[in-house]
Amino acid sequence: MNTTFDAEAVVVETIGEVPPEAVAEARKRVAALARYTDRPILAARVTLHHSPGPAPDHRFAARAVLDVNGRPLHAHAEATNTYGAIAEVQDRLRTELARLRKRAR
Repeated sequence: MNTTFDAEAVVVETIGEVPPEAVAEARKRVAALARYTDRPILAARVTLHHSPGPAPDHRFAARAVLDVNGRPLHAHAEATNTYGAIAEVQDRLRTELARLRKRAR
């Protein structure tokens, strides 16, 4: 397993009012995905979006892209809070990493 990807290497962009704690949480959760692959994670980018619109179920969104040894993995999620969107993106990327691992066998 790859455990060398540093949380500070995760680039996080914010749109709207996103608390700094959510940025730190996104970095931590995305960097933690390194343990699910033996391939190097070359880059990680996360976009956290808050739109105070009328739809309360979709006010927060997270989008992430991992570059796993040259192969991009994408995930997107919407939730009622920032942390829920981040957790959902982490779960989706973990699923993509598992699929990538199965294909490599």
